[in-house]
Amino acid sequence: MHPGFFMLEKELLEHKIVTRLPLFLLLIGLVILTAIVFNTHAFNNISVQFDSQGDLSHSRVDVTQGIHAMLALVAGAVSLLLSMLYLGKTFRKERQEGSLMFWRSMPVSDGLTHAVKLGFALLLIPFICSFLLLFGELFFYFISLTQAHLMALLGEISLATVVLNWLLFIAKMVLISLAMLPVACLLLAVSQLVNSPLIVVTIGVFTVKLFSTYVFGFDGVATFINSISSMPLALLTSSQPLTVFAQVGGFSCLLAYLLGALCLMLSLSIRKHGELNIRALFSH
Repeated sequence: MHPGFFMLEKELLEHKIVTRLPLFLLLIGLVILTAIVFNTHAFNNISVQFDSQGDLSHSRVDVTQGIHAMLALVAGAVSLLLSMLYLGKTFRKERQEGSLMFWRSMPVSDGLTHAVKLGFALLLIPFICSFLLLFGELFFYFISLTQAHLMALLGEISLATVVLNWLLFIAKMVLISLAMLPVACLLLAVSQLVNSPLIVVTIGVFTVKLFSTYVFGFDGVATFINSISSMPLALLTSSQPLTVFAQVGGFSCLLAYLLGALCLMLSLSIRKHGELNIRALFSH
């Protein structure tokens, strides 16, 4: 088996919050939803409210879409939070625990190490969090088969629709991961130099925006940073994610990925030499 799979397993074992937090939220959510669903009096009140608005079929669509949007927003927000926290501490954890020299002695390249950590943060974590959405919608699907009040409110929920919504959410999270890639490379590089990379990056970005706008009188840098940094959340909340890339613009996206590639090269150089060495970065 490829060593990358064992490295992913190691990341899961070392960062248990990646699985424990979604599981905790899932259990809490299911308990709350169960209490609401089996409260017959509450559902009678909800049904009356929608009946009084007129078109019940239209209300059913709105409620169903609202539930899906809420579940997707929660799952996506948890994924973004866990990914950012992981990227900020994964290399710092190795440095503080003294395991960095051990991993350097292993027959694993720095490139593979970075690929595994990026894959873990941008692919595996969103996939794990997607089960919050899947089990949430499966819960409503199974309950709708037995609860008449819920069926009257939501209409029929098919298993195919549940699976399709899950797959569409995964596809959206892939787009979000692509948007996060430059920031992820930046965090990997900074996390090898400081103990609080998220704080340092936040303060650094704010300083760059402040100086470029109010000292040099150029707001292009601030506009670029705002558009790139807001892309993941904009993709998460947008009903048409692909239009977000068009709104940001091809030039801004290309520049972001070029800067991300530079940050990745810096991170690889720091990992190899144990410090920031600009000369070694461009040497052969």
